[in-house]
Amino acid sequence: MLTGFQEWLVVRLGRGHDLAWPLLVRHLTPGGWTHPLTKQADAAAVITLHRLLRDYFTVRERSDGLARIFLDYQSWMVTQDWFQLDAAEPAPGS
Repeated sequence: MLTGFQEWLVVRLGRGHDLAWPLLVRHLTPGGWTHPLTKQADAAAVITLHRLLRDYFTVRERSDGLARIFLDYQSWMVTQDWFQLDAAEPAPGS
């Protein structure tokens, strides 16, 4: 059900490919990352999660939604300095 959610969040945030989606949600919460998590920040994160899930499912429900999410993620990745798309080596005997 949440396949592509982390990738979709990364594109929205513009960073965080190495973070799990709960952390990405906290970074996307108004006020950004807070530690320790206060009651107000927790409530804001929950509200943000609900909003993000609504938006994500709107995109995901389109006929090409999941494909578009991964294409957008790939487009974001290739713009990153750390990303290297190496050509696969041919299998021995090919």
